[in-house]
Amino acid sequence: MKFFFALITLAFCLSALGQENQKLPNGQWAYYGAEFYNSMKSKSLDRSVLEKIFNQYHTNQAGKLDAISPGCEGQCYKQISVGYEAARKIMFGELDKLQDEKGTYVLDVYCGKKFYYRNLEEVGSMHDRVNIEHTWPQSRFNGAYPKDLQKSDMHHLYLTDSQANSTRGNTPFGLLSSEEDRMGGEGCRNSMIGLISGHEVYTPPARHRGNVARALFYFSMHYNLSISSAEETSLRRWHKEDPIDQAEITRHERIAKHQKIRNPFVDHPEIVDMIRDF
Repeated sequence: MKFFFALITLAFCLSALGQENQKLPNGQWAYYGAEFYNSMKSKSLDRSVLEKIFNQYHTNQAGKLDAISPGCEGQCYKQISVGYEAARKIMFGELDKLQDEKGTYVLDVYCGKKFYYRNLEEVGSMHDRVNIEHTWPQSRFNGAYPKDLQKSDMHHLYLTDSQANSTRGNTPFGLLSSEEDRMGGEGCRNSMIGLISGHEVYTPPARHRGNVARALFYFSMHYNLSISSAEETSLRRWHKEDPIDQAEITRHERIAKHQKIRNPFVDHPEIVDMIRDF
């Protein structure tokens, strides 16, 4: 009998843990709660709704949408900061790890270069070749939120060629033509940097532009930061031109597992049109 009750208890605990990333039969994600889906019905989504989802506690309700509130009631969870060094290991060891006949490698998102390594211990000495790119630059973080929480948030972190990372710096994104590109001798022909109306912008490869857009939409809403109207115009366009693919979904699910926080612009890309201003 004791063994039976132990199994019941274990099953309940596993069910509760799985609830964090549970998709209900009607296509709704439990994580977002009732207010989010009620707002979607009105075709208008207020920033405050997403702020609650990101920053408040989620209480599991088996087979139902999460209850979201400022305090923790019963079995609850909220975003976990894994820390920057742990994020690096997760990215090289799981999120972005690839294999081919030559071995293990990561593919940088700006130049399309492969960076090979034998183990995670070797990763620490690769800074001069491949860096972690903060798609939302650290210099523009919101001081009202813990810096490490923003710095280690993998929903906006990608691996990039070190020189491309340095070239981009904190430059906003925008769409350049090849005639406006002045990337120069960096050895990265997949991305561009140049001036539009006197303002410097960075253009990532077409295959990564939608990922950039959804990462910045997420960061803007989560950490209460504004995106300029010029950059927002490009991002909205890229979100449509480079839709979500399976690789982005798989990466997103792995991040959600580690951080216990989801990116709604991956789960529900249609909400971009419901938000008037980022």
